[in-house]
Amino acid sequence: METLKIHEQIAFLRKQKGFTQEDLAKALGVTNQAVSKWEAAQCCPDIQLLPRMAGIFDVSVDALLGYKPTEGLGDICLKIKDYFMALPEKGAFESAYRMAALLHEAAATDGYKNRAYWQEKDYAREDVSSWGLSICSQAEGSTGRKHNSIFFSLGKGYVSPKGAQLGEIKTTLEALSDLNVLKVLCLLCERTLADPKGYVTVQEIADAVHLKVEEAETALEKLPLSMKEEESVCSYRLDEAFLHIPSLLSFFCRF
Repeated sequence: METLKIHEQIAFLRKQKGFTQEDLAKALGVTNQAVSKWEAAQCCPDIQLLPRMAGIFDVSVDALLGYKPTEGLGDICLKIKDYFMALPEKGAFESAYRMAALLHEAAATDGYKNRAYWQEKDYAREDVSSWGLSICSQAEGSTGRKHNSIFFSLGKGYVSPKGAQLGEIKTTLEALSDLNVLKVLCLLCERTLADPKGYVTVQEIADAVHLKVEEAETALEKLPLSMKEEESVCSYRLDEAFLHIPSLLSFFCRF
């Protein structure tokens, strides 16, 4: 059994429900100061209030008191699988991202042993589509979160790229080191995300990123694209298998 302090449970469950201390006080018929004192561990709520408070939080009295069976990782993984299997089609990605944001927080704080300013964020309900930058990198593993991207890497089992892989990385980085290529890449990513079936012409690309048509054409030659031709006019979009590249590149810049 895992034991938690009741004042921590009250604060956690209240925030999980989106209640203020005033909201909880009104629901229980007590003063704001009483709730504040409970959460500050200055005193405990009257035992007669516990069933009512548990009902407000939709938990058992045992859970409110902080007593609950400890689940293993296998149990948690099974529950996560069941949760995703019950989601409607195309509903998995946002939920997965929200969970990844929570896992990034847990890893970056060493399993909540170190406090971070974002610990009280409700990842199930609040907007998590954007972020600043938080990085945790050590021998055990690395995790980073920037803008709309979350990255994880486990230190154990790391394999250095060699031979042909190094050559491919070199070729890719050389192409992406061209500023014009980066401009066109980011534009195509933006347009493809906005309209997954849309295409843009070379002239539209050149106008949008302030390049000459010839410069835009040269940049397009170095990118993975899908192309269509209508009335002798070619239009382009970024191959969906490469939509992750601009987000990954953002981690090279630490601001």
